Amino acid sequence: MAGEISIVLMDGFAAMPAPGPEAGASNTLALGMLLYTEYLYPLEIAAVLLLVAIVAAIALTLRSRKDTRHTVASEQVKVRKSDRLRVIKMDAVVPVAAAASAVQNEEGQGAK
Repeated sequence: MAGEISIVLMDGFAAMPAPGPEAGASNTLALGMLLYTEYLYPLEIAAVLLLVAIVAAIALTLRSRKDTRHTVASEQVKVRKSDRLRVIKMDAVVPVAAAASAVQNEEGQGAK
């Protein structure tokens, strides 16, 4: 495929003279004219290389790997709140009065 593109591009555009810049042409127009006349072949090569890179990146992401964990969506939908969350009642580890005095002590030491 790349060989056919190169044959068509090299033979087809080799005989054509490159158009010169127009008097009131903008930089964008001049750049476009230059890209599609003198640098058409390198531009096509870059396009093919980018296309191959995109296909390779997609192929690498879609391959199946052994170290990944797969989830089953139907099992996730069937889960109830009671299966995942358990609320327990427990006493505070530090009494509230002791915790408040500890916070006040820390604030007093931080101001010094």
